[in-house]
Amino acid sequence: MQLSKEFLFSFYDFVRKKGIIDEEIVKKIEEILPNTSEKVKETIKKGITKYLYNPSNRVIWTASGTETEYIVYPKLFCTCKFFYKKVIIEKEKICCKHILSQIICEALNEYKVVELKDNEFINRINDLRLEF
Repeated sequence: MQLSKEFLFSFYDFVRKKGIIDEEIVKKIEEILPNTSEKVKETIKKGITKYLYNPSNRVIWTASGTETEYIVYPKLFCTCKFFYKKVIIEKEKICCKHILSQIICEALNEYKVVELKDNEFINRINDLRLEF
């Protein structure tokens, strides 16, 4: 199967229709990133957060990693080193476990929402500084 970014959109729709993480979902995760389904489950358990800034309605999604939080642009980009190396540089993968976790959590509506004021945006971005 040729994987593409469109596959991630269809994966979102598939998870949303299923409504739970079952064996079919796990199988799809393994198609996208072999030997990663347990890591995706761990990332989901650690937490996906949607930061909503008011009054602009600006949104930042984050995934909790082992040592830090990563910014996730749904179905597009993650600030983790795996994404940078395997997706951007080596072009071996289409995403990372954080993107898959965010997709699943958004599709199942199972994520934390933190509402902040627009003037707090720059502080949050500074807290999530990229370290490559």
